[in-house]
Amino acid sequence: MNLIELHILQSFPVTCLNRDDLGSPKTAVFGGSTRARVSSQSWKRAIRTLAKEESADLFGGNRSRYVVRELIQLFSSSECEDDLAVTLGETCADAIGTLDDKNPQKVKTLLYFSPNEFLSVVTKVLELGGKKIAADVMNGDAKSQKKSRTELQKICKNATKALAKQVKDAADIAFFGRMVADDASLTVEASGLFSHALSTHSQSNDLDFFSAVDDLKIGEEDAGAGHIGTIEFNSACYYRYVGLNLDMLFDDMHLGHFSDEERGGVLRTFLRSAILAIPDARKNSMFGMNPPQHVLGIRRRGQPISLINAFERPIPATGGGYVEPSIKALKDHWQGMKTGYDLDGAITAECELPSLNLNSFIDGLLVGGVQCPSA
Repeated sequence: MNLIELHILQSFPVTCLNRDDLGSPKTAVFGGSTRARVSSQSWKRAIRTLAKEESADLFGGNRSRYVVRELIQLFSSSECEDDLAVTLGETCADAIGTLDDKNPQKVKTLLYFSPNEFLSVVTKVLELGGKKIAADVMNGDAKSQKKSRTELQKICKNATKALAKQVKDAADIAFFGRMVADDASLTVEASGLFSHALSTHSQSNDLDFFSAVDDLKIGEEDAGAGHIGTIEFNSACYYRYVGLNLDMLFDDMHLGHFSDEERGGVLRTFLRSAILAIPDARKNSMFGMNPPQHVLGIRRRGQPISLINAFERPIPATGGGYVEPSIKALKDHWQGMKTGYDLDGAITAECELPSLNLNSFIDGLLVGGVQCPSA
């Protein structure tokens, strides 16, 4: 397996980056002590969102149940009258994800597709004569309408195969994967690997008691605050792992149809986003926008390796902070892994940030080009 791996240390002050069902910062027990935690799903969304902001033409995927209106808009843009576009859009959405009985503007499960993937379905439906059959659904008598509707459903179901067509705006789906329970042929295995972020040290949540003043209160009408409450938070130095299986990313089921220039573009965008993206929970009230303090980047062959066990024994609180001893523990553990498992021969690049600036760091990982070497 040809890999790019990022081992990231990132310290945050008062934050609540990822909440549980009770609104508390997520935690986990590791090495016998409670750690602060941010789920991989939370950080993946932040990465996906930032990548789309930087390169929407390549990272265009949307995860949503509101796909009906997008399909209707695509049919309208393909010279279908409004009423025909609605019929075609709803029927296609039902074929892809099954319409929600309570709200026909939504499908029952989240779908993850790009605009060009949906456009390929719309194009296929029209090629198969869907526009004429949709008109028959609307204008025929009851018996013919039923027959035409059944025929239109078959056409739309057949057209969903076009979702597997290779497009250029679904790079994020190749990185993050897609699961379609109703049609396994549309499932895409993720080429990206993401750990839950765990604090390198023991950490418990704390409470912020707050009060809000009533600005329109007159005199001594009420001596109390207008509102009081509590919010849970923590502060922690996290270790997180991001890996890329380059062999899978550029195979025929993923981005094998991309040019060398496009491959370089998606890798650079992804790596930048993976390093810089931060979950935006409470971003206005706690502002945890802190870039990583240290990133170890590795390009090598072999199986993925997490370095979280550098912190299985939690970094102790000595009054000198957690970042520096965490960096030392990470480096020491990595050197031990390289020696113990004879990894040096499989490593083609090893870079550190901020020893290198971000662009040079990424260049270092992509040295020799982005084509995957033969196994």
